Amino acid sequence: MIKKYNINIPESEINDLKYRINNTRWPNDPFNEDWVNGTNKDFLKDFLNYWANDYDWRKSESKINELGSYIFKSKENIDIHFIHTRSEVSESIPILFTHGWPGSIQEFLKITKILSNSTKYNFSIVCPSIPGFGFSGKPDKKGFNSEKIAHIWHELMLELGYKKYIVQGGDWGATISKWIAELYPDSCIGLHLNLVIAYPPEKDPFEGVSEKELKLLENYEKYKTQGFGYYEIQKTKPQSLGYGLTDSPAGLAGWIVEKYFGWFNDNDNNLVATTDEVLSIISLYWFSNSINSSLKLYKENGDFGFSFNKISVPTAGAIFKKDIMIPPKKWAEEIYNLVQWNVYDGGHFAALEKPEILAKDLEDFVDKLEI
Repeated sequence: MIKKYNINIPESEINDLKYRINNTRWPNDPFNEDWVNGTNKDFLKDFLNYWANDYDWRKSESKINELGSYIFKSKENIDIHFIHTRSEVSESIPILFTHGWPGSIQEFLKITKILSNSTKYNFSIVCPSIPGFGFSGKPDKKGFNSEKIAHIWHELMLELGYKKYIVQGGDWGATISKWIAELYPDSCIGLHLNLVIAYPPEKDPFEGVSEKELKLLENYEKYKTQGFGYYEIQKTKPQSLGYGLTDSPAGLAGWIVEKYFGWFNDNDNNLVATTDEVLSIISLYWFSNSINSSLKLYKENGDFGFSFNKISVPTAGAIFKKDIMIPPKKWAEEIYNLVQWNVYDGGHFAALEKPEILAKDLEDFVDKLEI
């Protein structure tokens, strides 16, 4: 069952958020001008001041409502909140976008508008919130890993009347999308990834790997040594972390905003997206009280949440040079049926940072599919 869902956060909750921000108890922060210890306090103070005094949540919720905000009750008896922009043309091409952590459906607001106005193809866009994220239901039992979510996503697409569709994703969205391509190859006509997960083949892993590809492999080593701590905590003890992040806007913002800084830039003290865009994502976690439940996906998926089985579905890799994992094309060919592989400037949150490039890459991918 699908029903319209209008987001309208009570004014009392917005006021409560501002009260908590204004009453933050701050820790000290020595020797952290370059964020080597995590989110810089001076940056965060300015960020929270803007959140309390200048940021307008109403604009954010209006953008979601205007694109088409709905709730789907799945067979797993969990509500799935999703954005749906249906083309006026009956023979449209559906694309199912899936976010990751600490992302949200708000990553796709810009690319949804771009693709909806495409002069090349008629697209219908579906962007669901992963269970435990945003206004989707919070799982009350174990088992909601990427594979199970793939089944729910397919169920949603069939309920919308889309028997054939393309899937797109990065981060956890890449694992969910890959599972859909593996489990439902008759329905999934294309797999488009901006995070391609692949590991070295057993035989001659570096044969035929270019110098540029070797250089990009260094991203993963940097991520593992300098930015992987959050993963281990969320994979092992998410509940312990959840108490503080649920209760403190400063804690929540400090935990999330660093990912929009550290995963992209080296020594530039700025974010990849606008302050309003990042705050829209953080505010969605806050107002939906979903940060704790979102962390549980790490526990469910463990180290991977991913199947290394070879798939036949045509696949495109849109590679952004500052992403956290960039395997050589040769490695990816061991798992995926690659028909397109392009490398661009940009980072982990491609739809948010480079929506025009990602949209063009999707259109080029559709050119190669037999639709």
